[in-house]
Amino acid sequence: MASNTSSLIRRDILKFAVAGAATLISLPAFAADRISKVNGNAIKGYDTTAYFRRGAPVKGSASSTVEWKGATWRFASAEEAALFRANPEAYSPKFGGFCARAMSLGKVVRGDPEVWRIRENNLYLFARPVGRDFFDKGPDEMIEKAIANWKKLK
Repeated sequence: MASNTSSLIRRDILKFAVAGAATLISLPAFAADRISKVNGNAIKGYDTTAYFRRGAPVKGSASSTVEWKGATWRFASAEEAALFRANPEAYSPKFGGFCARAMSLGKVVRGDPEVWRIRENNLYLFARPVGRDFFDKGPDEMIEKAIANWKKLK
């Protein structure tokens, strides 16, 4: 029995080592474009201009897109796509659409386009409502920590 248990433990350690190596290997690819994507679409295909113009998350359309920073950005209309194309930095979410709370803790976690805040004309996404709640209690400190961690990613 001890030999069998020992063998299982070694196998588990090997699995974790392989998973850890795969994560490290994928980090350079993340850092190259630094945009949260699902199937090539930035922020799960949501229209990033809608948060500013409509005050709500809106799904983008496959017929109104812009390619930027290695991702396809979808928009509800050609007008929104044109706005983004003219000034993508103004409309794109901070931290590439990754969760601002997680980034403040030194973690890279995809943001949920349905959980968001705008502060000082910047869009922030969060993985879960609890992250947004923490943001509401101390946004400046969270943003400062997130920026420091974001800059460390290469």
